[in-house]
Amino acid sequence: MDTELVLIRHGHAVRVNGDYFHAPLTQLGQKQAEQTGQYFSSPENHLDSLYSSPLRRTQETAHIIGAQIGLDPQLQVGVQEVMFLELPALVIMEIFSITDLVEHYLDAHAGGTIRWPIEGRVSAVLLDIVSKHPDQRVAVVAHAGVISAALSWYLPEKRWRWWRTTVSNCSLTRFSVEGNRAELLAVNDIQHLSPVIVTTQPPTATVEIAKEAHPVEKALVFEKPPEKE
Repeated sequence: MDTELVLIRHGHAVRVNGDYFHAPLTQLGQKQAEQTGQYFSSPENHLDSLYSSPLRRTQETAHIIGAQIGLDPQLQVGVQEVMFLELPALVIMEIFSITDLVEHYLDAHAGGTIRWPIEGRVSAVLLDIVSKHPDQRVAVVAHAGVISAALSWYLPEKRWRWWRTTVSNCSLTRFSVEGNRAELLAVNDIQHLSPVIVTTQPPTATVEIAKEAHPVEKALVFEKPPEKE
């Protein structure tokens, strides 16, 4: 049976003395979370379960959503943003992802267990969550880099695109998942938000570095330059 997996980026947050790890939501971020909760409060959009990264901005977003739909968010370690210790390996692996050998590995492990910086831990968590909620709709409040990692893991043929995409605050990215197969239903869906409160904050510095390190589309990397006449 299919599970609908919804990844929600946290609401607009503000650094405290340069600290983004413990960043709280702004009033704007709270409003974004409220409108997201209102969207899921309708019967046709109901959630069966709600999870959250343990960071402050995701917890606050999830609690505002949960309060409107009668669900207590469950804290889930493993869906935090890219960590500094992961960064060197991630940069190296993303550079080598343009080679055929690595590309074949990523294709073969799409939607399954994978050994890869950030994607490895994110995929392990999502596999566990999906297995617990067959034929249900479940949401995870997480981060821009986590959502890029999930898209790259499920749909590795467009990794270059997913890592260079930054989704908006409180946007919805949806998958229909059965086993290791995932169908992408929506990316960066913000139709539930009033246009005046839509924001797309830059991700953390670690994610920005990973985005810059990821090569452009493989076809462009290996394409021969046109011959001069």
